Amino acid sequence: LATVSPVVLSQDGDDPGPVVMDTINQVLSVLRDAKATEADKRSRVYVLAGDRIDFEGMSRRILAVDWKGLDQAQRTRFQDLFKQLLLDSYWVQMRKYKDEKAEYVTSIQEGDTDATVDTIIVSGTLEIPVTYRMEKVNGKWVAYDILVESLSLTSNYRNEYRNVIKSKGIDGLFARMQSQIDYVNAN
Repeated sequence: LATVSPVVLSQDGDDPGPVVMDTINQVLSVLRDAKATEADKRSRVYVLAGDRIDFEGMSRRILAVDWKGLDQAQRTRFQDLFKQLLLDSYWVQMRKYKDEKAEYVTSIQEGDTDATVDTIIVSGTLEIPVTYRMEKVNGKWVAYDILVESLSLTSNYRNEYRNVIKSKGIDGLFARMQSQIDYVNAN
């Protein structure tokens, strides 16, 4: 078993921009850690992401009207599968890290609990705009949607999963998600 190094999580203030950038910089620092094993890096990144992504809020938004028809066990199962799929899928990309940088662009707060934070990930000559839709939950800024080049993660999954639920039901969706997790982890 790999040992997991402790992660220092940022303290939240009134501006979600620094929270996002601090989290991104912590992730990049973990990826740059030449002494850490891949398993250690993965564990540390998962802790950071898990602390800053509202998987329950994201799950509710993805399933939308279908969420209301699920019992608590089904909601928990979906949330657990979605979290694993999202983290595993992003890890496949992150482990290819080649000295990318993140640049803060702007943060727009809408009231006390909603915000949008725009960043750019710079990889060589490529600049990828990434937007975080945030909400303050229990005094902490968390992301409930991530847009990469203006494409909403939540909307993409909502469209895909709605079709699967219509044709195969919620258990069919669970089977598909597990199959996707297995595929990602096999490659």
